[in-house]
Amino acid sequence: MSLFKNFHLPAWLFAGVLLLFAGCGGSDDDSLIVVRLDAETVNCNTTSNRIIAVGDAMMFVATIVEQDGDETWCAFDSFDPGATPPRLSKEGQVGIPMTIYLLRNEVEQERTATIDVVFADATVRRLTFTQGAYSETAWYDRKWGEQPFFRESDAYIYKTYYTTLVRGGYVRNYSVCFDTGKRVAHWVAYPLTLNYISPSFTRTDAWAYDPNNQQPVIPQSAQANIIDYYGSGYERGHQVPSADRYSTIGTNEMTFYATNIMPQNRDFNRGVWGSLESKIREVRSLHNADTIFVVTGTYFADNKTITDRSGKKVGVPSNCWKVLLRGSGGKAVWECSASELHAIGFWFQNNSSNSGSIRDHSTTVADIERKTGFTFFRNIPPDAADAVKAQNRPSDWGI
Repeated sequence: MSLFKNFHLPAWLFAGVLLLFAGCGGSDDDSLIVVRLDAETVNCNTTSNRIIAVGDAMMFVATIVEQDGDETWCAFDSFDPGATPPRLSKEGQVGIPMTIYLLRNEVEQERTATIDVVFADATVRRLTFTQGAYSETAWYDRKWGEQPFFRESDAYIYKTYYTTLVRGGYVRNYSVCFDTGKRVAHWVAYPLTLNYISPSFTRTDAWAYDPNNQQPVIPQSAQANIIDYYGSGYERGHQVPSADRYSTIGTNEMTFYATNIMPQNRDFNRGVWGSLESKIREVRSLHNADTIFVVTGTYFADNKTITDRSGKKVGVPSNCWKVLLRGSGGKAVWECSASELHAIGFWFQNNSSNSGSIRDHSTTVADIERKTGFTFFRNIPPDAADAVKAQNRPSDWGI
């Protein structure tokens, strides 16, 4: 729906636009302003977003120039009953966030809005964001390449930990599907890029319970006491490796939360498992334009447990696994064809019997889905998913 409706341009903006079209100044390269949205994708229940502009002090006008559909669902005024018709253009000031109001999306089709931001110096920036289609699990669904499908269980707590990187800002660190009965995560999902690894801080060894300073709360009683080993002969194995999160001290500390740790055989953890973790980082260094999406997890073929130092029972996985996904050419996963996506899985016994090379333990993502009952990489295009998840080409991963 085109939204160029009548609205009043301030005199400074009118003059700036004339300068812009006259070809005088207004170059993006000369501007000292950075403008962005709080979120480029939001779920169907999200009712607000924000324009954030930082830099030289000046005024600007933001205009919603396009939004999908026949009805207005995105505006600069709230959609409260009885309110005046919502504005599609609004004047703002650099340094003061501007709120965008949204209606909930009640149809099973995503929708996109486009916003032009024109500054007093005639600089123009175009912003777009997408509101997801209606979903019963909208609180969980994210446009993240690593995200598995949701699986219901009273014992599961799904949680994403956020962090601030030296380069990259405030981002997700990793997500967990945590089993409060076993006190171990079934899976931990995370992206791997250079921004998460560098600059290289040291390993913190900050073993701790999840402090629950982010929601939802995972009760300490549901977490294993991993602060001073398990006291059982098993090592404290990471699902997100510490070495994958060296950007800041805080980012690394989160990898030592009990929710990211599993009881792991010593020989296995320090042998082929550690070799695989190193290999994934090596592959990342060869594909700087493309994020590697990783899901690491556990499988419990029996009810084996250990007792931690607080007397709590902790499930011991019979198997540990990883599934990997990588795109091509810097494209988002959901924009890729099957031929542009690379996927593979690895399946191990959680004991000292894992002989041979990493390649000997490779398998397909589909195979690990069958074994675990979880479904991975929910944002692969549906018409590409089967072919991608059937791949088992270690050479694609330098293995």
